[in-house]
Amino acid sequence: MDKPRLGHINFINCLPLDWGLTEGGQGTGLEVRPAVPSALNRLVVAGDLDISPVSSIIYAQNADKLLLLPGLSISAPGALQSIVVVARKPLAELAGRPVALTAKSATSHGLLKIILKKAYGVEPVYSVSPLSLAEGVLESADAALYIGDDALFAYHNRQEGLLYYDLGNEWRKLTGGAMVYALWVVNRGFAARRPDQLQLIYDKVRAGFAYGLAHLEAAAAARAGRTPLTAAQVVHYIGLLDYRLDEPQCRALTNYYRLAAELRLIPSVPTLQFAAVTP
Repeated sequence: MDKPRLGHINFINCLPLDWGLTEGGQGTGLEVRPAVPSALNRLVVAGDLDISPVSSIIYAQNADKLLLLPGLSISAPGALQSIVVVARKPLAELAGRPVALTAKSATSHGLLKIILKKAYGVEPVYSVSPLSLAEGVLESADAALYIGDDALFAYHNRQEGLLYYDLGNEWRKLTGGAMVYALWVVNRGFAARRPDQLQLIYDKVRAGFAYGLAHLEAAAAARAGRTPLTAAQVVHYIGLLDYRLDEPQCRALTNYYRLAAELRLIPSVPTLQFAAVTP
């Protein structure tokens, strides 16, 4: 029988799970496929992955194909350093101006559009660009949105004359609440066919997170050798995140969906439907 296929975000925000899957042994028996969120989004919706983290807006756009895994998310109550806008002018001055969006995520696109419209009353001209700051993205855009490790690097290596906005902090100022950036989902077809495998992967993901968080300093030290961040910066960053999906996170998620639906970024606010697994 083929191994169940688990998507995995290859950013520092999933370092605890990464450490649990590799060093904690929870990846045994699974086909783990690391990729950026936008790639994982496509694969699990298409049925080419069985379970995966996805950008939270993807669930709202594909609730007929996906179920949520209870208790699992990537959330933050405020600033988190890994969703950052780097701009040549203040956000309030971006009406009608070109803004470049990362090609690696989807939730962050909606997040920025909501913040600029609701908090600043502006609607820029958006386009998706793969270019980095070093590659000159701000030569043709007045602002650029980065996520994940790209955003962390920009946040910790600021260039003189540019403005830096942490969208977690901006969201907190706008809504007064947390933001749910990613969710773990299961393809509905797989959940119906293989409930035993669904429970197995769910248990391994939860155990992987628990192991990685319990050994975070070792994981951060190992990762620091492969990233521009120091081990202390990695540990601090992970401490800004919340991996739960309890009632407060569900309220925050529904609020994001409500605002996204108002701007017609999603067709409607979906009902949160969870897979039948035992926590």
